[in-house]
Amino acid sequence: MTTRPADQPDQPGQPDQPDEPETRLLVGVCGAANVMNLPAYLHALRALPGCRIRVIMTASAAGILPATTVRLVADEVYCDGVHNADPGHIRLARWADQFLLLPATAHLLGQAANGLAGNLVATTLLAYADAAIFFPSMNGQMWKQPSVQRNVERLRADGHQVVEPEPAECWEVASASFQQAAGLPAPRVVAQMVGVLGMLVRRSGGAGQVPDGALGEGDIDAGH
Repeated sequence: MTTRPADQPDQPGQPDQPDEPETRLLVGVCGAANVMNLPAYLHALRALPGCRIRVIMTASAAGILPATTVRLVADEVYCDGVHNADPGHIRLARWADQFLLLPATAHLLGQAANGLAGNLVATTLLAYADAAIFFPSMNGQMWKQPSVQRNVERLRADGHQVVEPEPAECWEVASASFQQAAGLPAPRVVAQMVGVLGMLVRRSGGAGQVPDGALGEGDIDAGH
């Protein structure tokens, strides 16, 4: 229930309102090119009721988008390398109600599928007791590789959610041209997904467990 200072007694005819449920959201960020769009996703997630956000960045992600910038739109930011402020991967994993990997590179998918812990993001993921939600983003040819698809299927078999990337024309630095890529859903759509999953988790009484089939097409408005 809401509380009032001792010098402000309850007013007649004004019933207490239930506190807004808090959602503790941990976002693991990898060094895909569209990490530059991360602030837009964090802003969209901020609109969810009671959302608190902690971000973990790989060194490559922080090399593209400085951690000092991300700290403007997140409650706390931790990363490998020069900007490291690691409170401990166990503590981070236990804090989170939901764990998102956005953007998730092919490298991270491979680490997660094979139980490797090469950085703070992957180590925290190993320590997380429940299902995580991966939002892959990479070159289109990389996404089609059988090895990447095997890792995706293994993650799904382990109970994680891997959201299908959206085809998008993206600027490719290597060729200095627009190329087909496996991109991220729009920020609004990602926030909708997280909101739906959070609601289902609260209904089930779980802590971070993602119900099977929770991201069905009927639950999410996939429009942009």
